Amino acid sequence: MRIVFAGTQSVGKTTLIEDLQAACPEYRIEEEPIRAVARRTGQPPPSIPTRAAERALVDHGRSRLLATAPGDRVLFDRSPLDAHAHSILSMEIGGEIDPAFLAEIEPRVIEALGHADLVVFVPIERDVGNQPDGFRYLDASNRRRVHSILEDLLLPDRGITRAPVVRVRGDRATRVRQVRRAMTAHAATPTGDGGETRVGSSKPA
Repeated sequence: MRIVFAGTQSVGKTTLIEDLQAACPEYRIEEEPIRAVARRTGQPPPSIPTRAAERALVDHGRSRLLATAPGDRVLFDRSPLDAHAHSILSMEIGGEIDPAFLAEIEPRVIEALGHADLVVFVPIERDVGNQPDGFRYLDASNRRRVHSILEDLLLPDRGITRAPVVRVRGDRATRVRQVRRAMTAHAATPTGDGGETRVGSSKPA
């Protein structure tokens, strides 16, 4: 199963992924695109997303998802979906990104997520504070806004993903149990790239 994790900054995505991988060692972790691209280019991402930076993140994440096949066991620490959300934020706060750019990247985001079997949405919770992640730091307001944008992008009528979406809550152990239950529930419903019919809702639960 190819599992994509999404969520705004400092909500515990990477911690959850590492905890899940410890419980399911047959899975491998796909590095967060922003870190992979920074390591490859030697350049940190801009504080306000640019077209070039977000295009690089979308293309990297897309290539990694498209390189997988149904039955692969991969945990994706973010995906083009998150770059899409940050691009929307950049446009809203006066960055160089515009509606034409969003229209350009959205089909790539949809194509990439077509290779995901499950999307795990990690929301903001009161006991998880906002911390600098070493790459892109969002203030509290923009952190909440990215959370809201991701919620909107994951609504079924947006058509961004056909994969089931599970929203996790609670402490670390509880979140792992929630993801493992979702993995069991949706194990027999690969996405369209395998030519089979998917069952289940893409609404964050």
